[in-house]
Amino acid sequence: MTTTFLLKRTVDKISPFTKKFVKRQGEFAVRVSEIMKSTGMTQRQLAEKLGKKESYVSRILAGWANPTLKTITEFEVAIGHDIIDISVQKKFTYPVVIKNPSWSTDGNEKTIATSSHFCSGNANYYINNDYSLVS
Repeated sequence: MTTTFLLKRTVDKISPFTKKFVKRQGEFAVRVSEIMKSTGMTQRQLAEKLGKKESYVSRILAGWANPTLKTITEFEVAIGHDIIDISVQKKFTYPVVIKNPSWSTDGNEKTIATSSHFCSGNANYYINNDYSLVS
């Protein structure tokens, strides 16, 4: 058997979870390193902002430590940038409550502006001919 065949056979035995985990851990380390480089931040400066030892930051950036979601968030705050993007797209399947709406019309299209605290992010709302809101 060749070394390539043995390596492929070994890799094929790795679970999809482990493969994904190792990939995301590496992506996290690369992203933090990229941001640090672009801002001129050193590992020592990052460690000071985190209140951690420089060796801890080094282990995470080398992929030897497993950062929790809390740790990832601490890193994001310390470097001032999002590291992991978790986009949530919400499709409303229930009536949407709009507080203090203001209506405007542009030709045949009716739009709504609101200062609502009930929904946030990007969403499209459609208005029926009777000015009722359809989500």
